[in-house]
Amino acid sequence: MADLKLEEDYAKLAYETKIYRKQLTILQREIERITLTSIDLTNALNTVEGIKKGEALVPIGGGSFAKAQISDVNILVPVGGGYLIEMDKKNAEDRMKNRIEATKTAVQRLSQEFGSISARLEEVTAQLKELEKRIAIEHRVEEETREDYL
Repeated sequence: MADLKLEEDYAKLAYETKIYRKQLTILQREIERITLTSIDLTNALNTVEGIKKGEALVPIGGGSFAKAQISDVNILVPVGGGYLIEMDKKNAEDRMKNRIEATKTAVQRLSQEFGSISARLEEVTAQLKELEKRIAIEHRVEEETREDYL
């Protein structure tokens, strides 16, 4: 009877371990995605800060550029849902800086969550190993008991 209880507990902890590992994988992917977004925003901010009126090279695809004359420094900034808003350079820089800070905050929160789930996974894994030992001992005791009666 105790053997059945141990195996039920083992199955529950094994399932919990599997769930925590999946959560860690999802969190890691999200951290990587947001980090890439932050890098992209930082590159965009650097570009916006460097834009001036005058001649510039504009990428047109395939590694090709067109020489262009910049007469007005207004930036189209994404606001979500595929929509863009035209802003002057200063407002665009401020908006990008805010978005960069938001991505950094999100990465910090996700990293904290990753750490807490990781710690819980370690606890559950230790409990799982302890149960494995107890189940192995139970099986040995049963085998030795059977041998004694044969």
